[in-house]
Amino acid sequence: MTSSIIQNLDTLKKAQRLDSEIHQAQGLLEEIPAKRAKLKAEMEFEKGRLHELEKSLKDIQVKLKDRELELSQKENQIKKLDGQLSQVKTNKEYAALQQEVASLKADNSLLEEGIIHILDEVDAAKDETRKEKEKLALITKSFQEKDDALAGQEKTLQIRLAEMKKQRDEAVVQLPLELGELYQRIAFKKQGLALAAVNGENCAACQMNLRPQLLNEIRLGEQIIVCENCSRILYYEA
Repeated sequence: MTSSIIQNLDTLKKAQRLDSEIHQAQGLLEEIPAKRAKLKAEMEFEKGRLHELEKSLKDIQVKLKDRELELSQKENQIKKLDGQLSQVKTNKEYAALQQEVASLKADNSLLEEGIIHILDEVDAAKDETRKEKEKLALITKSFQEKDDALAGQEKTLQIRLAEMKKQRDEAVVQLPLELGELYQRIAFKKQGLALAAVNGENCAACQMNLRPQLLNEIRLGEQIIVCENCSRILYYEA
């Protein structure tokens, strides 16, 4: 194998190592926005959950005030009727007022039971809301930590990518023009994997069995040989 071919293959291997790392880094970089969006969506979900609980608590408290107001109004009615009892002149009127008072007291008894039940609902809603606030606080803290970490990872990857692309371009420019262009075309199509070692009598990338003549040409090392199936540049491992 001629020294120029050996040198070119070494340069190609270096470019491929960089292209492989570049492809992996780009994949990681492309995943970050989705990861950050997922974290934000999880936090927004919990915010929505807390908002629903707070609204539910408010609705229960409004219902409680309505019942308490209704109870107060009926108690005032009872007081008013009690005052009228001493002023009625007939037994019939007296009995009618007593029946009305009894009916109002029965209503109030039911209202008081309902208020006690609503108070329990208020306590339960307050407790659930408190727990959700605590949960959201933890999630918000975790979100910020994870989001900051992803932002840092994104910046690091961007810097590393710029460095690797520069090194890769510096390697490719050392190749003969036609070979450099060939490599770049293959690398673009094959996600940075433009080279493939010969594994026995097969292309290690696509497992295609290589013709004996092609194997001899690769061994001679007088020219760059590509796989007839996957079009990658073939070489023997040293």
